[in-house]
Amino acid sequence: MVFGDPNSTQEDFNTPRDRISFFDREDDRFDERDRAEERRRFEEDLARERAEDARSLSEEAKAILEAGLVRLTAEDLRRMVNDPDIRVTSGGRISSRRPSGRDVIRRSGQFTMQGFDLPVKKPRKKNRKHCKNLSMCLRQANAELRTKSGRLRKGKTQADIMRRAQKLLRKC
Repeated sequence: MVFGDPNSTQEDFNTPRDRISFFDREDDRFDERDRAEERRRFEEDLARERAEDARSLSEEAKAILEAGLVRLTAEDLRRMVNDPDIRVTSGGRISSRRPSGRDVIRRSGQFTMQGFDLPVKKPRKKNRKHCKNLSMCLRQANAELRTKSGRLRKGKTQADIMRRAQKLLRKC
């Protein structure tokens, strides 16, 4: 049934036409050329998969594979045969079909910064002078608002030291 359509019934979707293969349908949507092109692509993909499955290994690759299979348990073998993501490479190694997306990105080197020298900003003279003056004012404010032992005077906070330093900076 189509959601929201009161006229549709379950029988509308259980017709013999629905059981016909996609390529054998007589739809108005596809003309014969499109259907033939789709059929050809489907056959090529199927042939490519069969050729990949039938590909034989070299003798040394077979030896590597057999050495690896000796160490596997029956459960591992069952999982390997039934898992579509695991395959035997042409070198005889057992591996997953596709690397993860992160592995692909890492191997591409797309985000490495090799060969790039980022421009270094030259500091402004005015900023250097301001920082030097502020640090001198902070030293003086700290000396005024702290005791000999280094603790803050009673009722004073770090905010008071900063306020005092800014006031001294304005006087400079």
